Amino acid sequence: MLRRALAGGISVATNPIAGLIPRGSLGLKLLLVCLLVLVMGIPLLLVGGLVGERQARAASVMGEIGARSGGPQIVGGPMLLVPYQRTVETTDDQGRTQRRTDRGSFVVFAETGSADAVLTVDERRRGIYRAAVYRAVTELDARFRPAAALEGVDPSYRFDWPQARIVMFVSDSRAISNAAELRFPDGTTETFEPISDLSVAAVAAMADYTRPGLSSTPTSPLPNNLQAFAAPARIAGPTDFAVETRLELTGAQRFSVAAFAQDTSVAIRGDRKDVRAEGYFQAADAIAPNDQGFAAAWRVPFVARGVEAAADLNTFNLGLAAGRDMAVSFVASDDVYQGVARAVRYGIMFIGIVFLATLIFEAVSGRKAHPAQYVLVGLAQCVFYLLLLSITELIGFTPAFLFAAAATVLLLAFYAGASFNSRAVGVRALIGLAVLYGAMYVLMTLEDFALLAGSIVAFAVIAATMIATRRIDWYGAGAQTAHATQRPAE
Repeated sequence: MLRRALAGGISVATNPIAGLIPRGSLGLKLLLVCLLVLVMGIPLLLVGGLVGERQARAASVMGEIGARSGGPQIVGGPMLLVPYQRTVETTDDQGRTQRRTDRGSFVVFAETGSADAVLTVDERRRGIYRAAVYRAVTELDARFRPAAALEGVDPSYRFDWPQARIVMFVSDSRAISNAAELRFPDGTTETFEPISDLSVAAVAAMADYTRPGLSSTPTSPLPNNLQAFAAPARIAGPTDFAVETRLELTGAQRFSVAAFAQDTSVAIRGDRKDVRAEGYFQAADAIAPNDQGFAAAWRVPFVARGVEAAADLNTFNLGLAAGRDMAVSFVASDDVYQGVARAVRYGIMFIGIVFLATLIFEAVSGRKAHPAQYVLVGLAQCVFYLLLLSITELIGFTPAFLFAAAATVLLLAFYAGASFNSRAVGVRALIGLAVLYGAMYVLMTLEDFALLAGSIVAFAVIAATMIATRRIDWYGAGAQTAHATQRPAE
């Protein structure tokens, strides 16, 4: 309730609540500082959105650069494709027997296969963006035992062995730069040709096929993101044989080899060191850096591959085999945005630490900082993340962090010294902020342990604050006196 007191003829309104929270209360200042920390989250959200936008832009430009070289490439094969026909009899509800002829192709995977790829890596730029492109020379060989692979298959399948073909697939066949040929042990060769329908390996062989009554519609055996090519297998029956081939192609960012045989060995070498192992079969020790660049090796046995030795392409999709791959990926420029995004994610915590340190300094020293000064300090810290993002795109995360952190620390230390009119305060602020931003960098580099480290830092800051302020009178000096003087007179 408001009471009016006459003083010199002037009516003055008094508020009894003012005695509970005095104007100079540190508790009230703490609440205001907490509110300002939350307000600083707004520009941080804007910077975070900008990071996502720039990351999407970088991915788009890198995709355009890589598309001209073939994009991420996957190599699969050699595999054996054998056309077949099969007569199936069915009985309807009325007891009538109907007969249909199914036709298609069986894929037979090699018993053993190996691939040895050598990559020459280059870097192409468009503006500030860059993408790793490569030229891959891959030697592949496969040894087939069709009879063993087809053991147990329904005898109703009648295979046309003279029309069998060796098939391979890649992500983008336009990037193949050599006349790919299939080599046989006797030194003869066959040229690979594009093939669009793997469900029927040889159209001519199927010309006499009929489908009386019911007909079956085969599913697409090859995903749209893969392109196949084939060459005659030169076999008259399910005899054992071996083939070799050499494939030269270009690509970008990622190179992989599918586990195309029951037992597959893959070796990939290159002249670049900033690579990582990827793919379905990824071993922790797959990448071995050396003086020339890197070397990676995998071996996938039949039991680990998880795909049968042979399958009907009317029901089997080669995308399943393509997904069982071994790959190397070159560190892309969008990786730098991950560090910036992680820094922005912890931004509100570090702004709060600086605000809290300033408030504690006020409580200990008796000097005051205006809320507007808190806002300016918070905005300077938000601009740090903007600097970090823009410079990272040019020179990478680590040097960008050092530059942006140095500029921000110097600015805030100068402002602290000038605001409190003390060089000693500026020096202490310089040391404290340097330690804080150093801790931030360590936190950003921990990756998997970033959450644990961030939690420990937050707990340590809260604990230190509680210890440092345990004897502070949050109501402010003279609070009780002020409350007494504003009590209504009897």
